[in-house]
Amino acid sequence: MIAYLFQPSRDGDKSRLWSARIRLDEWPKARRFPLHVTDKRVADHKLRDLVTDLEREAHGVGIPKPTREAGRVLLTEHHKAFLVACEAARLSANTLGKYRLSLPKLFGRCQWTTIRDITAQSFTAWRDESGLSPKSVNDFLGTMRTFLLWMKRKRFILVDPLETVRKVSNPNIGGFRRSLSVDEAQRLLAKAPPRRALVYLALMYTGLRRNELNGLKWGDFDFGVTPARLRLPSLLSKNRRESIHFLRPELTAAILAVRPADVKPDAWAFRGMVPRIPTFKRDLAAAEIPFEDVRGRRVDLHALRKTYGTMLAASGVSPRVAMELMRHSDMKLTMGVYTDVAQLPIIQESARLPSLQIPARSTQNVRVSLVAGAQGSAQRDAQTGVFSGRELSPPDAMRQELEICNPRESVALGRKKAPSVTTGRFHQMERAKRLELSKALCA
Repeated sequence: MIAYLFQPSRDGDKSRLWSARIRLDEWPKARRFPLHVTDKRVADHKLRDLVTDLEREAHGVGIPKPTREAGRVLLTEHHKAFLVACEAARLSANTLGKYRLSLPKLFGRCQWTTIRDITAQSFTAWRDESGLSPKSVNDFLGTMRTFLLWMKRKRFILVDPLETVRKVSNPNIGGFRRSLSVDEAQRLLAKAPPRRALVYLALMYTGLRRNELNGLKWGDFDFGVTPARLRLPSLLSKNRRESIHFLRPELTAAILAVRPADVKPDAWAFRGMVPRIPTFKRDLAAAEIPFEDVRGRRVDLHALRKTYGTMLAASGVSPRVAMELMRHSDMKLTMGVYTDVAQLPIIQESARLPSLQIPARSTQNVRVSLVAGAQGSAQRDAQTGVFSGRELSPPDAMRQELEICNPRESVALGRKKAPSVTTGRFHQMERAKRLELSKALCA
């Protein structure tokens, strides 16, 4: 181990502040630690404490210094540093807005002030009494887990305090939003004003999100090739990956009809044209499309992306290709959330199955075998006097009941009694049993 004090120099001028250079046996090279003191005795004392902390940390004993210091800082300060890191990572505006608003709300509702206040018990207690939907509480949990993961990477915490908390069951995941049918989509395009109808057509034929469409520029389109192409920059995409979209001829013609002749490549293509929810609701009402159906599923702008995914599935596009066109990383998201099963041609597709029939001769043979088997079973029952387990018809069951209850009447009906093969002793036992049974019934 190497540990000593020194005063760093720069351009020949020695600094008044002391620093320490330390190299533990477990380290590949030495590290420098500024001590920020001018007194050598104080610096020597800080050096010994620093070496002790570093050795404990290296051998997994005690709490590292960054973790101890982070525990004394308010969560609001950590939240500010987290937002700075998110901006440096160039996250989308929507993601930044979610982190900026939802985390302080959660801190206040759970009464968290420092890192030590974050516990699984306090979160679950708030969640159970919040009255929020499963989707809302799961979103809060996911946002908080992202924040804690950042703190763990910065060594502000050693263990995620919410690691044992699981998401609540949400049976309606992806079911609160429905897609438009082909007839509804056509009515919406016919009733909406031309500028907004172009926006709806672009969303239903590309599957872009609201902010992605709103951030497109004319330079992102290439109408010089067939089919026309749209390049979605990585800065606009949610997954931060550039993607190429081939445009349908109907969408290409509609876009070229509104593009100015002398437009510049850096000019916005759809900026100011994407409507808000109140305006979209008016267009839905004009097309006689309910915003929310009887099952509680709504139609918003993002439902047009679900319409795109449903049309891909209904058109027979393979799931892997649909997943690529939707820019998803999980097949379950494409097939489960962004595919409306109610709009799929289930009856038409099931009618495409090959026709399989049982030949008529085979059917007659089966019927004859069943009848012969039933007759043979009846004959065996009559010969052996053993019931084979076949269910009796109502007339036969009633007749058998009459024979059991009134054996004399069965003789009068023209049937012969079966010869008795019992011994006299057995006959006396039967008479005694019947007598006891009769007395019991009378009592």
